[in-house]
Amino acid sequence: MMYNNDYSKPIDDCFHVYSDGTRLEVLFETEEDCIFGMNLIPVVAYKCGLTVLSLEIMKTHFHTILRGSAMNIQKFKGEVKRLLVKYFIATRRREIVDGSIWIEADAIKTEDELRRKIIYVFRNCTEAGFPYLPENYRWGPGPVYCQKLPAVKYKKIRLLSAREQSRLFHTNIVLPQDWEVDDCGMLVPASYIDLQFIHARVFSSPRQFIAFLNVKKNDLIEMEAADAKKFMRRREEDIIRKEVNTLAKLKYGVPVKKLRQVARVEIATEIWKSRKTYSVKQLARLTGLNNDLLRTILHQPVTSLDDSES
Repeated sequence: MMYNNDYSKPIDDCFHVYSDGTRLEVLFETEEDCIFGMNLIPVVAYKCGLTVLSLEIMKTHFHTILRGSAMNIQKFKGEVKRLLVKYFIATRRREIVDGSIWIEADAIKTEDELRRKIIYVFRNCTEAGFPYLPENYRWGPGPVYCQKLPAVKYKKIRLLSAREQSRLFHTNIVLPQDWEVDDCGMLVPASYIDLQFIHARVFSSPRQFIAFLNVKKNDLIEMEAADAKKFMRRREEDIIRKEVNTLAKLKYGVPVKKLRQVARVEIATEIWKSRKTYSVKQLARLTGLNNDLLRTILHQPVTSLDDSES
């Protein structure tokens, strides 16, 4: 397949998917946890019809860049969360993740943004204190983008029995049998990262990759701030949702989604009058009301806060 090398060209099939590391003291604690996480991402991506462009496992969270449809990205988020919880229940550590796994997905809009996001993920380990070059970080893409030949030969997973594949990769689906696995049972990133797409649309040469490594510190800070802002909004909505349902149960004995519109308007109006710190758009969404209707009832104009949520 041929790709156009116009790096400013819009794209509509790449996503930055990441978890909130501020809600957990630790997520991937042991070597076994990290191997599980590094296998989980490509396996679930394959299951959901996605390809992996980058990934990185940190102590409290993960990042990955995936290519595919928005619908399949939503499936990926739900399945990763489900399997993480299942894994920690199986290892008797449910308290680590119970209610604390939040996963977001941001659409990547241009090829230039895709390059910057891949570099952001690649450099995440060094920003967190890893004392060597990112290509040496075990829980990331390693030397993939540097087009460095592996120092060792890895085993094709077709040489493993179906039972052993199921045990190592925590799945019964048939994975691509030319994928490779190391001696510790971890899938080798170079075998599943979409290198054809990377080389054609992102980094066409090692020289270009090195040039793109010089992402400005301000760009990294902006990307980190954008991630944090999105999770802060999620937390705020979680608070609003609880407040809405608490009031609904107190007044009517049922969650807000079971109320008629007139009762939902009453709930939203009462919360708005008591706080006025939420955006009308958030409140309308979490009470199941039309945004324009609630704005009219509350006599509120469109604000920059509402625009920022679009």
